[in-house]
Amino acid sequence: MSKKQKQDKTVEAAKKKLGKMISKCRGETSQRTLAKSVGLPPSNMKYIEDGINAPTAETYTAIVQNLNPDKKMHDEMDRLYSVIRGAPPPDVCNIVLNQKGMNDTLRIIEGQELSDKQMEELQKLLTSFITESERGETKNG
Repeated sequence: MSKKQKQDKTVEAAKKKLGKMISKCRGETSQRTLAKSVGLPPSNMKYIEDGINAPTAETYTAIVQNLNPDKKMHDEMDRLYSVIRGAPPPDVCNIVLNQKGMNDTLRIIEGQELSDKQMEELQKLLTSFITESERGETKNG
């Protein structure tokens, strides 16, 4: 099997799994109700849940906002979305697009694989910036 065929199979499997997760997360809410709330025809929602189609960035964002999955499920849905689209989830893309200098900042680690400990430290550092922002200690000191 070629690399392209393997990748295609991986994407197809991810679409099916993401569709099942959306369906599970939807619970008792009807497919039609979810479709309406995210601005899709019901047939499109069915194709997404059946793993035939993948949601666009806008649709994925709306689905996640409407379903509000727990962190574990949301993380797995994001992982699957990334496998399917070959890009980070839309909220992460928005952070990169809207935060001046983020592209160059992330390029610092290009080609490196951070350890779990390094990721933990990076998360602590970023969390400390949020705390500073809340106290008004950002931008120009």
